[in-house]
Amino acid sequence: MQFTTIGAAIVDIVVSRVQPMHAAKQDVEHIGLYAGGGAVNAALNVAARGARATVHACVGHDLEGDLLRDILRRHGIQTAIPDHALPTGKAVVMVDDRGAARAYAQRGASAWVGEQGFPGLETADVVYVTGLSLESQSWLEQALARMAVSRHRLVVTPGARQLADPQALRGLWERADLLCVNAREAARLCGDASLDTDAPAPDVAQDLARRLLRRPGQSVLVTLGQGGALFHDGQQGHFHPARLVVPQSTIGAGDAFASAFVHAWAGGAGPMAALAAATDSAARVIQVIPANLAGPLRT
Repeated sequence: MQFTTIGAAIVDIVVSRVQPMHAAKQDVEHIGLYAGGGAVNAALNVAARGARATVHACVGHDLEGDLLRDILRRHGIQTAIPDHALPTGKAVVMVDDRGAARAYAQRGASAWVGEQGFPGLETADVVYVTGLSLESQSWLEQALARMAVSRHRLVVTPGARQLADPQALRGLWERADLLCVNAREAARLCGDASLDTDAPAPDVAQDLARRLLRRPGQSVLVTLGQGGALFHDGQQGHFHPARLVVPQSTIGAGDAFASAFVHAWAGGAGPMAALAAATDSAARVIQVIPANLAGPLRT
């Protein structure tokens, strides 16, 4: 199976076990440098499951960009990652003693994915789209529209910029074979401001998923945090509970869940088997500090 992931390739500077500041300087348990970004996290996950993976991203002409390319190569992942005049994107990720993560991101070059096109897109079995700038989204829509034959499955996991403008997202949303969102994102896209939890009941998630469907043959995956996840195949919902573990960090959990689900689903697994594989994947990733299992960046 050939996966093409599209989106951010950034450096995560992860600071763990952060406490409320009571002075100008605070000792922490760990500071590490890791590969991050939705396209990178998803590619690493599916490559570890046996898929051939290619990452479409954009980095700066700098050390951080070289480190990202190197770690992907070491994991057998092909790259379509041009240099940009802007620096490689970075995120400072603060993880508290409960594992909850808060990120401060500088997008840099990662906001310019697709400026030079998407070579090789037509060979993919799965095109897995993570958070994009609106410019990158427009370039991708143009590339998809130019394809004479689209044998791939298109999976869309929108980012904050796309979710902030549902009208701009509509083109990819309607084209997607699978839309992946969390519960709050689903409610936002449905215009429902009343949802006040990350883990609503399965019947609420099913209603949201049904409302997100835009065409026959489309499916929706709604993650519910500690409440599990619901997959709607266009006909009915399939709910799977979460696996309860002690989290080291929640960063990357969504990427781990969605990419593992897609790998199993696109490979022919039934809904419950795909949800079980995704649940196991997310449980493993939240038990480590970084957003994936590739280990730290190094020369």
